[in-house]
Amino acid sequence: MPASLSITASYAFVPIETSRLEELRREITAFGAEREMKGLVLLASEGINSTVLGNTQAIAEWKELMAKTFGPMEFKDSEADRQVFRRWSVKIKPEIVGLKDPRVRPQGKHRHLSPEEWHAMLAEEDVVIVDARNSFEYAVGKFRNAIDPGTRAFHEFPAAVAKAAIPKDKKVLMYCTGGIRCEKALIAMEAQGYENIYQLDGGILGYLEKFPEGKFEGECFVFDHRVAVDGTLRPSKVFGLCPHCGDPGDMAIRCGCGKEQKICSICAKDEAKRTCSKRCAHERRKNVPRVS
Repeated sequence: MPASLSITASYAFVPIETSRLEELRREITAFGAEREMKGLVLLASEGINSTVLGNTQAIAEWKELMAKTFGPMEFKDSEADRQVFRRWSVKIKPEIVGLKDPRVRPQGKHRHLSPEEWHAMLAEEDVVIVDARNSFEYAVGKFRNAIDPGTRAFHEFPAAVAKAAIPKDKKVLMYCTGGIRCEKALIAMEAQGYENIYQLDGGILGYLEKFPEGKFEGECFVFDHRVAVDGTLRPSKVFGLCPHCGDPGDMAIRCGCGKEQKICSICAKDEAKRTCSKRCAHERRKNVPRVS
């Protein structure tokens, strides 16, 4: 594999005939396989969502294919020095981002702020910042003073916002990783009566492209083996995936088998889980004397 691999993330809410989804799946699967690409592509009647990896030429051709098939699309680019996806996978889903509410269908730009506009607006005192991601992502990095609705899955967001009782008389700024969750989350909040609400165009990844040392604190969680990216969009050197729960972890341990591993602080409270894998945890439990 090349020393440096290109990664690009993109999405588009564009109507696709259900009868055409399987044909598109086959075409995209063949396209990526021919170019030895890796990553995940989700197709639904509402559009496409993808994060893919390949060499420079493959990514350039991928962008051309996306524009030709789905129209103009924004891409969030980054790099990796190793393979961060196990396979090339193209799947048909009910939604490209799972809010589980078919009434919410984004159409075109709606209350987007450019990274520059967002950066300037953060300086305003009377704003409320809402993180549309899940709590384990929030724990890795966030904008200062952002509200964590406390979700484990995106479909929990509307109920979590209602419970959080966010003031409706203030300007609300919302963000997520690459922008796609905010497209639906903003509409869901509008349905609850929020009128003065805006979303960060391109999400955290788009913001960090323009402001690597800006107002985002920590690192940005991503759903691949990089775990997170730093302010310059390089793979994290701080976090790893906890082998016991799958959440990001930054606690370095040395397993009894000799392997070094990052685990999360919650699993670290269990002595048996201070191991590199579930298998080693099982072996440690077997060897711990029982107290009668």
